[in-house]
Amino acid sequence: MTSEEKLRWKKCDECGFLQHKSHLRCLNCKNDKFTLMEASGECTLITFTILNAPPAEFRDKPSYALGVVEFENGIKGLGQITTQDNLKTGMRLKPVYQKICENLDGKEINAFVFEPI
Repeated sequence: MTSEEKLRWKKCDECGFLQHKSHLRCLNCKNDKFTLMEASGECTLITFTILNAPPAEFRDKPSYALGVVEFENGIKGLGQITTQDNLKTGMRLKPVYQKICENLDGKEINAFVFEPI
């Protein structure tokens, strides 16, 4: 994996709050010092839904599963799930970085998807 292919979050050095890397200050205590954390290994499915009317970029799919996962170190991620069959909250998944679609201009878009173990 290259550095662009890692799920990263910020952990506040003051209170330990985990938040998306785009925030400049801690959403909990307003501190501006963070430690960058990377998600790794397996994750657990927290919740999911089936999109039966996907956006135009996903015109090749009649539907797909989208889920929120949590890694063992508390980092959460949102992404497609590689199957719609037998999904249940609490199941174990692994992240896979791959092409998910082509945008409306034909450019390939890559992202993490989550695959049942």
